[in-house]
Amino acid sequence: MRKVMTLALALLLVTASVAYGQQEGDKPPTDLSKVGTSAANFLKLPVGARGLALAGTGLATVADATALYWNPAGIGKIDRMTLAMNRTDMYAGITHSFTGIVIPLGLNTRIGIHYIGLDSGEMEVTTVDEPEGEGEYFSVKNLSMGITVSQILTDRFALGFTVKWIQEKIQRSVANAIAIDVGSTFNTGLLGTRLGMAILNMGPKMRLSGPDDTFDRQLDDDPNESYAGLNPEANLATLTYDLPLMFRMGLAIDLVGGISTFMANEMNRLTAHVDIEDPNDMVARLAFSAEYAWNETIFLRAGYRMRGKVSEQLGARLAGKPRELMQIGYGAGVKTTFAGYALQFDFGMADYGDLGSVTQFFFSLGF
Repeated sequence: MRKVMTLALALLLVTASVAYGQQEGDKPPTDLSKVGTSAANFLKLPVGARGLALAGTGLATVADATALYWNPAGIGKIDRMTLAMNRTDMYAGITHSFTGIVIPLGLNTRIGIHYIGLDSGEMEVTTVDEPEGEGEYFSVKNLSMGITVSQILTDRFALGFTVKWIQEKIQRSVANAIAIDVGSTFNTGLLGTRLGMAILNMGPKMRLSGPDDTFDRQLDDDPNESYAGLNPEANLATLTYDLPLMFRMGLAIDLVGGISTFMANEMNRLTAHVDIEDPNDMVARLAFSAEYAWNETIFLRAGYRMRGKVSEQLGARLAGKPRELMQIGYGAGVKTTFAGYALQFDFGMADYGDLGSVTQFFFSLGF
């Protein structure tokens, strides 16, 4: 019962934080959205400690297996077979995991396979008659499995394409869908800038169904004698919900090192990111971040994400009423080679306000 209450509180806090951003007092809402109207919302949870630390930015520079989630074109930068894993222990006992494999096929083609899973853990079934539960348990288990192909078309431009199967399951009710992701990366050649764009989760609506939706119509209770003994089987018609269609665009610029035209440096690199995320069920979000790399071996990262109009966000913050759920992310990482294997370890943490901090650990092994 306590776990159910904790999970309910977490969901309530998420809804409340979003609602505050839509209307204040008697003023009409200025940023109407469709919050709470899409299915498979676990697809919006960040994958990879780097992405979490950068507050969801880095679309133009992602170059590890988490590109299978962020931008399918990004795996074009991987030059050896790579296995990567990521796990997050979230609020209310929820766990979120990712596994990805990338295989180079020749100089310009990459293929990848990914799995993303969300598990609520066991929760006790409660009813109006038994508010403390009867000893029966259920869980919510969602997953996404997909195949990605990335093609390097020129020395500056790459394109990626993903087909994935999505499933949401709560107790014995299940919803399935097939969706498509499309992404690209482009080195502009101008002032050390790169662009990344992706359209994610293009697919049909989802509908939950299962054996619990079937019941017998008790027509023989009708006073009309013609229904005597007639109890036909019926099914509840559940509603359909859109997938969380999302457009992402990112700009990255090397201020120091890398491909910077401002300050060349072989040992140090400082990259700034500006990304925008525009989902179909929430107002657009703008995020900023920076990544420092020493010899492309040790990395320090930090990012900040806001939601809606910049002026309104800054005004709310000055008034002591921040309206963004995830505010600050930060983390670190290490890349090295040992016995011919490429190893990558990343750590990331983000502040989710009243829900507390979320931590991710990411590991990648290149053969």
